[in-house]
Amino acid sequence: MDKHFLEFWGNFLIHVAKGQKQLEDMTRWIHQGFSGFEDLTETFRKFYGLDRLTEGSPDYLKTLEKAQKAFQNSLKDYLSLLGVVPKEEHLALVKKYEELKEEVATQEATIKHLRILLTEKGIDQGEVIIGFQELVKKQSDQFQKLMGGMAQFFQKSFPTVKE
Repeated sequence: MDKHFLEFWGNFLIHVAKGQKQLEDMTRWIHQGFSGFEDLTETFRKFYGLDRLTEGSPDYLKTLEKAQKAFQNSLKDYLSLLGVVPKEEHLALVKKYEELKEEVATQEATIKHLRILLTEKGIDQGEVIIGFQELVKKQSDQFQKLMGGMAQFFQKSFPTVKE
């Protein structure tokens, strides 16, 4: 975290101890683009060195934007240390959770339906596996017979020459 944020935040926390209203004001101040509450704006400008620049100078807007971005990143990091999750992230996770819950419910309904179909048709999963194994064995036996027949054919058709 940058030192300007920590200085600003430390000073702000001292003021917050004086009343909850300041916390509400700060929230509105951030949402209004760091304006609307002159005491917070002046404190912010002081700790981020903006009070040394004139508002009309070309560097002022660049410095202001950089300071706001640094402040917001540091605030996010600070709140993260406290275990606070931004509202947008929380709402995104809630939405994803609800979507996954619906997907699981749909899949469970499909599985239940397929089990009912299997039961109605009298097909047991074990029977399907046994039937498949028997089919593979039968095909393997038939292949062995075919290979044996071909070997006999080639032995009769092309006897080996003895020297």
